Amino acid sequence: MQITPKEHKGLSYAFSVVVPASDIAQQMETELQSIGSKAKIQGFRPGKVPMTVLKQRYGKDVMGDVLQASINKAARDVVEQKKLRPAMQPDIKIIEFEEGGDLKFDLTVEVMPDMPKVGFDKITVDEYTYEIPEDEVTTSLERLAKSRQHTHKEAGAAKLGHVVKIDFLGSIDGTPFEGGKAEGFFLELGSAQFIPGFEEQLVGVSAGDKREVKVTFPKDYHSEALKGKDAVFNVTVHEVNRLHVPEIDDKLAESLGFKDLENLKGAVRQQIGFDFERMGRAKAKKQLFDALDGLLKFDVPPKMLKLEFDAVWQQIEQAKKSGDPALKDKSDDELKKEYEAIAERRVKLGIYLSDISREHNIQVTREELSAAVMSQARAYPGQEEKIFEFYRKNPTQVEDLKGPILEDKAVDFILTKVTRPKKPVTIEELMRDDEAEESSEKPAKKAAKKKA
Repeated sequence: MQITPKEHKGLSYAFSVVVPASDIAQQMETELQSIGSKAKIQGFRPGKVPMTVLKQRYGKDVMGDVLQASINKAARDVVEQKKLRPAMQPDIKIIEFEEGGDLKFDLTVEVMPDMPKVGFDKITVDEYTYEIPEDEVTTSLERLAKSRQHTHKEAGAAKLGHVVKIDFLGSIDGTPFEGGKAEGFFLELGSAQFIPGFEEQLVGVSAGDKREVKVTFPKDYHSEALKGKDAVFNVTVHEVNRLHVPEIDDKLAESLGFKDLENLKGAVRQQIGFDFERMGRAKAKKQLFDALDGLLKFDVPPKMLKLEFDAVWQQIEQAKKSGDPALKDKSDDELKKEYEAIAERRVKLGIYLSDISREHNIQVTREELSAAVMSQARAYPGQEEKIFEFYRKNPTQVEDLKGPILEDKAVDFILTKVTRPKKPVTIEELMRDDEAEESSEKPAKKAAKKKA
Protein backbone atom coordinates (compact mmCIF):
# COMPACT_ATOMS: atom_id res chain seq x y z
CA MET A 1 0.00 0.00 0.00
CA GLN A 2 1.26 3.45 -0.90
CA ILE A 3 0.44 6.43 1.34
CA THR A 4 1.23 9.95 0.10
CA PRO A 5 0.53 12.98 2.33
CA LYS A 6 -1.47 15.61 0.42
CA GLU A 7 -2.35 18.34 2.86
CA HIS A 8 -2.15 19.16 6.58
CA LYS A 9 -4.22 22.09 7.73
CA GLY A 10 -4.89 22.51 11.44
CA LEU A 11 -6.47 19.30 12.73
CA SER A 12 -7.18 17.98 9.23
CA TYR A 13 -4.87 15.57 7.42
CA ALA A 14 -5.34 14.45 3.80
CA PHE A 15 -3.63 11.49 2.16
CA SER A 16 -3.61 9.84 -1.24
CA VAL A 17 -3.78 6.06 -0.85
CA VAL A 18 -3.08 3.37 -3.43
CA VAL A 19 -4.00 -0.26 -2.76
CA PRO A 20 -2.15 -2.47 -5.30
CA ALA A 21 -4.16 -4.51 -7.78
CA SER A 22 -2.41 -7.65 -6.49
CA ASP A 23 -3.88 -7.09 -2.99
CA ILE A 24 -7.37 -6.67 -4.44
CA ALA A 25 -6.99 -9.79 -6.59
CA GLN A 26 -5.72 -11.86 -3.66
CA GLN A 27 -8.62 -10.79 -1.46
CA MET A 28 -11.07 -11.51 -4.29
CA GLU A 29 -9.70 -15.03 -4.70
CA THR A 30 -9.84 -15.68 -0.96
CA GLU A 31 -13.49 -14.57 -0.77
CA LEU A 32 -14.51 -16.54 -3.87
CA GLN A 33 -12.78 -19.67 -2.58
CA SER A 34 -14.71 -19.34 0.66
CA ILE A 35 -17.96 -19.11 -1.30
CA GLY A 36 -16.92 -22.00 -3.57
CA SER A 37 -16.37 -24.30 -0.60
CA LYS A 38 -20.06 -24.02 0.28
CA ALA A 39 -21.80 -23.13 -2.99
CA LYS A 40 -24.10 -25.70 -4.63
CA ILE A 41 -23.80 -25.28 -8.38
CA GLN A 42 -25.24 -27.86 -10.75
CA GLY A 43 -22.56 -30.02 -12.34
CA PHE A 44 -19.92 -29.30 -9.68
CA ARG A 45 -19.19 -30.75 -6.27
CA PRO A 46 -18.79 -28.28 -3.35
CA GLY A 47 -15.21 -27.11 -3.24
CA LYS A 48 -14.57 -28.12 -6.86
CA VAL A 49 -16.18 -25.16 -8.64
CA PRO A 50 -13.70 -23.52 -11.08
CA MET A 51 -12.64 -19.95 -10.22
CA THR A 52 -13.87 -18.71 -13.62
CA VAL A 53 -17.39 -19.95 -12.80
CA LEU A 54 -17.28 -18.38 -9.34
CA LYS A 55 -16.17 -15.05 -10.81
CA GLN A 56 -18.97 -15.11 -13.40
CA ARG A 57 -21.62 -15.88 -10.81
CA TYR A 58 -20.44 -14.01 -7.70
CA GLY A 59 -17.73 -11.62 -8.91
CA LYS A 60 -19.71 -8.38 -8.90
CA ASP A 61 -21.17 -8.88 -5.41
CA VAL A 62 -17.85 -9.99 -3.95
CA MET A 63 -15.99 -7.09 -5.58
CA GLY A 64 -18.15 -4.54 -3.72
CA ASP A 65 -17.43 -6.22 -0.38
CA VAL A 66 -13.72 -6.55 -1.14
CA LEU A 67 -13.41 -2.89 -2.09
CA GLN A 68 -15.14 -1.78 1.12
CA ALA A 69 -12.99 -4.11 3.23
CA SER A 70 -9.85 -2.90 1.45
CA ILE A 71 -10.74 0.75 2.03
CA ASN A 72 -11.50 0.13 5.73
CA LYS A 73 -8.23 -1.76 6.26
CA ALA A 74 -6.22 0.85 4.37
CA ALA A 75 -7.81 3.64 6.43
CA ARG A 76 -6.93 1.83 9.67
CA ASP A 77 -3.38 1.31 8.44
CA VAL A 78 -2.99 5.01 7.60
CA VAL A 79 -4.18 6.01 11.07
CA GLU A 80 -1.85 3.51 12.76
CA GLN A 81 1.21 4.24 10.63
CA LYS A 82 0.85 8.00 10.97
CA LYS A 83 -0.02 7.68 14.70
CA LEU A 84 -3.19 9.74 14.41
CA ARG A 85 -6.09 9.96 16.87
CA PRO A 86 -9.20 10.43 14.69
CA ALA A 87 -11.93 12.65 16.06
CA MET A 88 -14.51 11.03 13.78
CA GLN A 89 -14.69 8.55 10.92
CA PRO A 90 -12.39 9.59 8.03
CA ASP A 91 -13.86 10.86 4.76
CA ILE A 92 -13.14 8.63 1.77
CA LYS A 93 -13.25 9.64 -1.89
CA ILE A 94 -12.51 6.98 -4.50
CA ILE A 95 -10.35 8.50 -7.25
CA GLU A 96 -9.82 5.56 -9.57
CA PHE A 97 -10.59 1.87 -9.83
CA GLU A 98 -11.05 -0.51 -12.69
CA GLU A 99 -11.19 -4.28 -12.34
CA GLY A 100 -7.68 -5.63 -12.50
CA GLY A 101 -6.15 -2.26 -11.61
CA ASP A 102 -5.02 -0.42 -8.47
CA LEU A 103 -7.53 1.12 -6.06
CA LYS A 104 -6.81 4.83 -5.57
CA PHE A 105 -8.64 6.97 -3.03
CA ASP A 106 -8.21 10.12 -1.00
CA LEU A 107 -8.57 9.95 2.78
CA THR A 108 -9.24 13.01 4.92
CA VAL A 109 -9.24 12.68 8.68
CA GLU A 110 -9.70 15.18 11.50
CA VAL A 111 -7.67 14.38 14.60
CA MET A 112 -8.11 15.12 18.28
CA PRO A 113 -6.18 18.20 19.41
CA ASP A 114 -3.36 18.04 21.94
CA MET A 115 -4.62 18.96 25.39
CA PRO A 116 -3.06 21.82 27.35
CA LYS A 117 -1.96 21.10 30.90
CA VAL A 118 -4.31 22.71 33.39
CA GLY A 119 -3.17 23.51 36.90
CA PHE A 120 -6.14 22.28 38.90
CA ASP A 121 -4.80 23.89 42.06
CA LYS A 122 -5.34 27.26 40.39
CA ILE A 123 -9.08 26.59 40.02
CA THR A 124 -11.51 27.40 42.81
CA VAL A 125 -14.92 25.74 42.99
CA ASP A 126 -17.18 26.33 45.99
CA GLU A 127 -18.25 23.38 48.11
CA TYR A 128 -21.72 24.25 49.33
CA THR A 129 -22.63 23.39 52.90
CA TYR A 130 -26.06 23.58 54.41
CA GLU A 131 -28.34 22.81 57.32
CA ILE A 132 -31.86 21.57 56.70
CA PRO A 133 -34.24 23.95 58.52
CA GLU A 134 -37.19 22.40 60.28
CA ASP A 135 -39.63 24.70 58.50
CA GLU A 136 -38.44 23.23 55.17
CA VAL A 137 -39.36 19.76 56.46
CA THR A 138 -42.74 21.11 57.57
CA THR A 139 -43.36 22.72 54.17
CA SER A 140 -42.52 19.46 52.41
CA LEU A 141 -44.87 17.54 54.69
CA GLU A 142 -47.63 20.05 53.90
CA ARG A 143 -47.05 19.49 50.19
CA LEU A 144 -47.22 15.73 50.77
CA ALA A 145 -50.46 16.09 52.69
CA LYS A 146 -51.95 18.26 49.95
CA SER A 147 -51.01 15.64 47.36
CA ARG A 148 -53.25 13.21 49.28
CA GLN A 149 -56.19 15.61 49.42
CA HIS A 150 -59.62 14.34 48.45
CA THR A 151 -63.11 15.75 48.10
CA HIS A 152 -66.41 15.43 49.98
CA LYS A 153 -69.71 16.44 48.42
CA GLU A 154 -71.09 19.66 49.79
CA ALA A 155 -74.82 20.37 49.94
CA GLY A 156 -74.58 24.15 49.93
CA ALA A 157 -73.35 26.82 47.53
CA ALA A 158 -69.82 26.76 46.13
CA LYS A 159 -67.17 28.98 47.69
CA LEU A 160 -63.59 29.77 46.68
CA GLY A 161 -61.58 26.66 47.46
CA HIS A 162 -64.45 24.31 46.64
CA VAL A 163 -64.24 21.92 43.69
CA VAL A 164 -67.15 21.86 41.25
CA LYS A 165 -67.89 19.12 38.74
CA ILE A 166 -69.16 20.79 35.58
CA ASP A 167 -69.98 20.45 31.91
CA PHE A 168 -69.28 23.48 29.76
CA LEU A 169 -69.55 24.61 26.15
CA GLY A 170 -67.84 27.78 25.00
CA SER A 171 -68.82 29.88 21.98
CA ILE A 172 -67.82 33.12 20.29
CA ASP A 173 -70.60 35.03 18.57
CA GLY A 174 -72.77 31.93 18.98
CA THR A 175 -70.28 29.56 17.32
CA PRO A 176 -68.57 26.88 19.46
CA PHE A 177 -64.77 26.92 19.24
CA GLU A 178 -62.20 24.13 19.39
CA GLY A 179 -61.15 23.21 22.92
CA GLY A 180 -64.10 24.99 24.48
CA LYS A 181 -66.06 21.91 25.51
CA ALA A 182 -65.75 19.43 28.39
CA GLU A 183 -67.95 17.10 30.41
CA GLY A 184 -67.49 16.01 34.01
CA PHE A 185 -64.63 18.47 34.53
CA PHE A 186 -63.44 19.06 38.12
CA LEU A 187 -62.48 22.70 38.72
CA GLU A 188 -61.13 24.16 41.95
CA LEU A 189 -62.54 27.67 42.33
CA GLY A 190 -59.79 30.19 42.93
CA SER A 191 -57.04 27.97 41.46
CA ALA A 192 -56.61 30.26 38.41
CA GLN A 193 -56.78 27.14 36.25
CA PHE A 194 -59.12 28.87 33.80
CA ILE A 195 -58.89 32.33 32.22
CA PRO A 196 -59.53 35.33 34.51
CA GLY A 197 -63.17 35.83 35.50
CA PHE A 198 -64.39 32.28 34.81
CA GLU A 199 -63.99 30.73 38.24
CA GLU A 200 -65.22 33.77 40.13
CA GLN A 201 -68.58 33.64 38.29
CA LEU A 202 -69.20 30.13 39.61
CA VAL A 203 -68.98 31.19 43.25
CA GLY A 204 -72.45 30.61 44.76
CA VAL A 205 -73.60 27.85 42.39
CA SER A 206 -75.15 24.65 43.71
CA ALA A 207 -75.49 21.18 42.24
CA GLY A 208 -78.04 21.22 39.38
CA ASP A 209 -77.54 24.91 38.56
CA LYS A 210 -76.95 26.18 35.04
CA ARG A 211 -75.00 29.37 34.54
CA GLU A 212 -73.88 31.53 31.64
CA VAL A 213 -70.27 32.66 32.15
CA LYS A 214 -69.03 35.61 30.09
CA VAL A 215 -65.28 36.15 29.79
CA THR A 216 -62.70 37.81 27.55
CA PHE A 217 -59.64 35.87 26.50
CA PRO A 218 -56.36 37.65 27.40
CA LYS A 219 -54.61 39.51 24.57
CA ASP A 220 -51.52 37.34 25.12
CA TYR A 221 -53.47 34.07 25.05
CA HIS A 222 -51.56 31.21 23.40
CA SER A 223 -54.21 30.62 20.72
CA GLU A 224 -54.19 33.22 17.95
CA ALA A 225 -57.85 32.46 17.17
CA LEU A 226 -58.95 33.32 20.73
CA LYS A 227 -56.69 36.25 21.69
CA GLY A 228 -58.76 39.16 23.05
CA LYS A 229 -62.07 37.56 21.99
CA ASP A 230 -65.29 37.76 24.06
CA ALA A 231 -66.68 34.32 24.82
CA VAL A 232 -69.74 32.80 26.51
CA PHE A 233 -69.63 29.48 28.36
CA ASN A 234 -72.84 27.60 29.12
CA VAL A 235 -72.05 25.75 32.34
CA THR A 236 -73.98 22.92 34.02
CA VAL A 237 -73.04 22.17 37.63
CA HIS A 238 -73.27 18.52 38.72
CA GLU A 239 -71.50 18.57 42.09
CA VAL A 240 -70.05 20.93 44.67
CA ASN A 241 -67.23 19.37 46.65
CA ARG A 242 -65.19 20.43 49.64
CA LEU A 243 -61.46 19.71 49.56
CA HIS A 244 -60.12 17.81 52.54
CA VAL A 245 -56.38 17.83 53.25
CA PRO A 246 -55.37 15.05 55.69
CA GLU A 247 -53.71 15.87 58.99
CA ILE A 248 -49.95 15.52 59.19
CA ASP A 249 -49.84 12.61 61.62
CA ASP A 250 -49.03 8.90 61.96
CA LYS A 251 -52.07 8.02 59.85
CA LEU A 252 -50.75 10.05 56.91
CA ALA A 253 -47.32 8.44 57.34
CA GLU A 254 -48.85 4.95 57.30
CA SER A 255 -50.81 5.75 54.14
CA LEU A 256 -47.47 6.60 52.50
CA GLY A 257 -45.85 3.35 53.62
CA PHE A 258 -43.97 4.58 56.70
CA LYS A 259 -44.10 3.27 60.28
CA ASP A 260 -45.02 6.60 61.82
CA LEU A 261 -44.66 10.35 61.42
CA GLU A 262 -41.07 10.39 62.71
CA ASN A 263 -40.02 7.91 60.04
CA LEU A 264 -41.74 10.01 57.39
CA LYS A 265 -39.99 13.15 58.65
CA GLY A 266 -36.65 11.35 58.45
CA ALA A 267 -37.32 10.32 54.85
CA VAL A 268 -38.38 13.86 53.93
CA ARG A 269 -35.28 15.31 55.57
CA GLN A 270 -33.10 12.83 53.67
CA GLN A 271 -34.78 13.69 50.36
CA ILE A 272 -34.25 17.39 50.96
CA GLY A 273 -30.58 16.61 51.55
CA PHE A 274 -30.41 14.67 48.27
CA ASP A 275 -32.07 17.55 46.42
CA PHE A 276 -29.64 20.02 47.92
CA GLU A 277 -26.62 17.89 46.99
CA ARG A 278 -27.93 17.59 43.44
CA MET A 279 -28.41 21.36 43.11
CA GLY A 280 -25.09 22.08 44.80
CA ARG A 281 -23.23 19.67 42.53
CA ALA A 282 -24.89 21.11 39.41
CA LYS A 283 -23.85 24.60 40.46
CA ALA A 284 -20.30 23.44 41.27
CA LYS A 285 -20.12 21.65 37.92
CA LYS A 286 -21.11 24.82 36.07
CA GLN A 287 -18.57 26.80 38.08
CA LEU A 288 -15.89 24.28 37.12
CA PHE A 289 -16.90 24.35 33.45
CA ASP A 290 -16.81 28.15 33.41
CA ALA A 291 -13.28 28.04 34.84
CA LEU A 292 -12.11 25.37 32.39
CA ASP A 293 -13.68 27.20 29.46
CA GLY A 294 -11.49 30.20 30.24
CA LEU A 295 -8.35 28.07 30.52
CA LEU A 296 -8.72 25.64 27.63
CA LYS A 297 -7.25 27.14 24.50
CA PHE A 298 -7.27 24.73 21.56
CA ASP A 299 -9.00 24.29 18.22
CA VAL A 300 -11.86 21.80 18.04
CA PRO A 301 -12.33 19.41 15.09
CA PRO A 302 -14.60 21.22 12.59
CA LYS A 303 -16.75 18.14 11.86
CA MET A 304 -17.40 17.57 15.57
CA LEU A 305 -18.31 21.24 15.94
CA LYS A 306 -20.69 21.12 12.98
CA LEU A 307 -22.39 17.99 14.30
CA GLU A 308 -22.91 19.61 17.70
CA PHE A 309 -24.08 22.92 16.24
CA ASP A 310 -26.56 21.17 13.93
CA ALA A 311 -28.11 19.44 16.95
CA VAL A 312 -28.39 22.75 18.84
CA TRP A 313 -29.69 24.62 15.79
CA GLN A 314 -32.40 22.03 15.25
CA GLN A 315 -33.70 22.87 18.73
CA ILE A 316 -33.52 26.58 17.93
CA GLU A 317 -35.63 26.11 14.80
CA GLN A 318 -38.19 24.10 16.75
CA ALA A 319 -38.33 26.84 19.39
CA LYS A 320 -38.82 29.47 16.68
CA LYS A 321 -41.68 27.50 15.13
CA SER A 322 -43.38 27.28 18.50
CA GLY A 323 -43.16 31.07 18.85
CA ASP A 324 -40.47 31.34 21.53
CA PRO A 325 -40.52 35.09 22.35
CA ALA A 326 -36.85 35.02 23.40
CA LEU A 327 -35.85 34.38 19.79
CA LYS A 328 -38.09 36.72 17.84
CA ASP A 329 -35.91 39.87 18.10
CA LYS A 330 -32.73 38.30 16.71
CA SER A 331 -31.80 37.45 13.15
CA ASP A 332 -30.65 33.98 12.15
CA ASP A 333 -27.10 35.29 11.76
CA GLU A 334 -27.10 36.64 15.33
CA LEU A 335 -28.55 33.42 16.71
CA LYS A 336 -26.09 31.26 14.78
CA LYS A 337 -23.15 33.23 16.14
CA GLU A 338 -24.47 32.87 19.68
CA TYR A 339 -25.16 29.14 19.46
CA GLU A 340 -21.98 28.33 17.57
CA ALA A 341 -20.17 29.58 20.68
CA ILE A 342 -22.32 27.31 22.85
CA ALA A 343 -21.66 24.34 20.58
CA GLU A 344 -17.92 25.03 20.61
CA ARG A 345 -17.91 25.16 24.42
CA ARG A 346 -19.70 21.83 24.61
CA VAL A 347 -17.32 20.13 22.18
CA LYS A 348 -14.24 21.62 23.84
CA LEU A 349 -15.29 20.50 27.32
CA GLY A 350 -16.35 17.10 26.02
CA ILE A 351 -12.95 16.53 24.40
CA TYR A 352 -11.12 17.65 27.52
CA LEU A 353 -13.14 15.46 29.88
CA SER A 354 -12.69 12.50 27.53
CA ASP A 355 -8.93 13.12 27.56
CA ILE A 356 -8.92 13.29 31.38
CA SER A 357 -10.75 9.95 31.47
CA ARG A 358 -8.22 8.40 29.09
CA GLU A 359 -5.18 9.85 30.88
CA HIS A 360 -6.31 8.70 34.32
CA ASN A 361 -7.90 5.41 33.19
CA ILE A 362 -11.38 6.39 34.34
CA GLN A 363 -13.74 3.59 33.32
CA VAL A 364 -17.48 2.96 33.30
CA THR A 365 -18.36 -0.24 35.15
CA ARG A 366 -20.96 -2.77 34.10
CA GLU A 367 -22.91 -1.94 37.26
CA GLU A 368 -22.98 1.76 36.35
CA LEU A 369 -24.26 0.96 32.86
CA SER A 370 -26.97 -1.29 34.31
CA ALA A 371 -27.99 1.51 36.67
CA ALA A 372 -28.18 3.90 33.70
CA VAL A 373 -30.48 1.50 31.84
CA MET A 374 -32.65 1.22 34.97
CA SER A 375 -32.80 5.00 35.18
CA GLN A 376 -33.94 5.18 31.55
CA ALA A 377 -36.63 2.60 32.26
CA ARG A 378 -37.91 4.47 35.32
CA ALA A 379 -38.41 7.55 33.14
CA TYR A 380 -41.20 5.67 31.30
CA PRO A 381 -43.56 4.26 33.95
CA GLY A 382 -45.49 1.26 32.68
CA GLN A 383 -43.11 0.73 29.73
CA GLU A 384 -40.11 -0.56 31.64
CA GLU A 385 -40.06 -3.94 29.88
CA LYS A 386 -40.09 -2.27 26.46
CA ILE A 387 -37.10 -0.13 27.46
CA PHE A 388 -35.17 -3.18 28.72
CA GLU A 389 -36.01 -5.05 25.52
CA PHE A 390 -34.83 -2.10 23.42
CA TYR A 391 -31.44 -2.06 25.10
CA ARG A 392 -31.13 -5.86 24.90
CA LYS A 393 -31.66 -5.71 21.14
CA ASN A 394 -29.52 -2.59 20.64
CA PRO A 395 -26.29 -3.00 22.62
CA THR A 396 -24.73 -0.01 20.83
CA GLN A 397 -27.37 2.18 22.48
CA VAL A 398 -26.15 0.96 25.86
CA GLU A 399 -22.68 2.14 24.84
CA ASP A 400 -24.16 5.60 24.20
CA LEU A 401 -25.06 5.78 27.90
CA LYS A 402 -21.36 5.69 28.75
CA GLY A 403 -20.78 9.30 27.70
CA PRO A 404 -22.72 11.08 30.48
CA ILE A 405 -21.44 8.62 33.11
CA LEU A 406 -17.85 9.11 32.01
CA GLU A 407 -18.32 12.87 32.02
CA ASP A 408 -19.64 12.83 35.59
CA LYS A 409 -16.78 10.61 36.76
CA ALA A 410 -14.23 12.90 35.10
CA VAL A 411 -15.88 15.91 36.76
CA ASP A 412 -15.77 14.15 40.14
CA PHE A 413 -12.07 13.39 39.60
CA ILE A 414 -11.26 17.04 38.79
CA LEU A 415 -13.29 18.28 41.76
CA THR A 416 -10.98 16.28 44.05
CA LYS A 417 -8.00 18.21 42.63
CA VAL A 418 -9.25 21.81 42.62
CA THR A 419 -9.41 24.22 45.56
CA ARG A 420 -12.80 23.89 47.24
CA PRO A 421 -13.56 26.42 49.98
CA LYS A 422 -16.69 25.65 51.96
CA LYS A 423 -19.53 28.06 51.34
CA PRO A 424 -22.54 27.95 53.68
CA VAL A 425 -25.75 28.52 51.78
CA THR A 426 -29.45 28.04 52.41
CA ILE A 427 -31.61 25.89 50.22
CA GLU A 428 -33.66 28.96 49.36
CA GLU A 429 -30.56 30.80 48.15
CA LEU A 430 -29.44 27.90 46.01
CA MET A 431 -32.88 27.48 44.48
CA ARG A 432 -33.13 31.22 43.88
CA ASP A 433 -29.74 31.26 42.13
CA ASP A 434 -30.78 28.30 40.02
CA GLU A 435 -34.09 29.90 39.04
CA ALA A 436 -32.37 33.20 38.19
CA GLU A 437 -29.91 31.37 35.97
CA GLU A 438 -32.69 29.41 34.26
CA SER A 439 -34.81 32.52 33.63
CA SER A 440 -31.86 34.34 32.07
CA GLU A 441 -31.38 31.61 29.47
CA LYS A 442 -33.41 30.89 26.39
CA PRO A 443 -35.10 27.49 26.17
CA ALA A 444 -32.76 26.37 23.41
CA LYS A 445 -29.75 27.42 25.46
CA LYS A 446 -31.11 25.37 28.38
CA ALA A 447 -31.12 22.38 26.10
CA ALA A 448 -27.58 23.21 25.09
CA LYS A 449 -26.53 23.05 28.76
CA LYS A 450 -27.03 19.30 28.74
CA LYS A 451 -23.32 18.64 28.37
CA ALA A 452 -21.86 21.96 29.36
